[in-house]
Amino acid sequence: MSFFLTVPGPLDLKATLESGQVFRWEQADGWYWGVIGAHGYALRQGEGGLLVRTGAPSEARAKEALAGFLRLDDDFEGVCREMGRDQRLREALARYPGLRLLRQEPWECLVSFMCSQVSNIPRISQNLRAIAQAHGEAVEMDGRRLYRFPGPERLTEAGAEGLRRLGLGFRAEYVALAAREAAEGRLDLMALREAPYQEAKERLMALRGVGEKVADCALVFSLDKLEAFPLDRWVRRALAEWYGQGEKARYGEALAWAQARWGGRCGYVQQYLFHYRRMVGT
Repeated sequence: MSFFLTVPGPLDLKATLESGQVFRWEQADGWYWGVIGAHGYALRQGEGGLLVRTGAPSEARAKEALAGFLRLDDDFEGVCREMGRDQRLREALARYPGLRLLRQEPWECLVSFMCSQVSNIPRISQNLRAIAQAHGEAVEMDGRRLYRFPGPERLTEAGAEGLRRLGLGFRAEYVALAAREAAEGRLDLMALREAPYQEAKERLMALRGVGEKVADCALVFSLDKLEAFPLDRWVRRALAEWYGQGEKARYGEALAWAQARWGGRCGYVQQYLFHYRRMVGT
């Protein structure tokens, strides 16, 4: 099935899918291929929206899934107007006017950022593809084989040793422990969408291998906590070089400063700072 999805406001598909917030969308033949929910999708930038191919059962359900994934329910233009009052963010918006935040499936998002520790985007992508191909359900679409990300139950069965064989290294034990927590009902990620930011963050940080940055990434990219402000080396450099904040400042101090300045727009701000500083520099 093919259709056109009209998107209000600007959308830069390449920047959105290649800005370090999601890791298993692959570009081939002019399309970005990936899985949302149980179905495969191929997306291509179009004038005023996206060309879409999908194996979803209906256009209505596919549009609903894409609207959720792309956060089309956000007032993106309003967020951009607010961010545009800041000189550096205005520059970032001019360079990447359609960079969007994504609302991902929480389990895959959490595992993604657990795998991000002492790593880089190509290796994270490799780890996640290996997990999906080894333990996920295959989804056939337009002659391509895509894979759903395996749930906690399946990764509990794989265990730390099975994940280690896929190249996760020390992260394998952490992912296996989190999988068991979720499989046995002690970790309810969907419930955290409704919890206050600090409560949700503390629950995630109770997992072994989840520190403040990993928790904030899961919170902003999958759990609707737009006050989260993940601090990696690129965001820290941006804060130091452009806002006079110490690059070695404690995480909590830098987070409090950002939240006082940007409030509920922190999630968008950090993504623009991260991508702009990483791609363009000073």
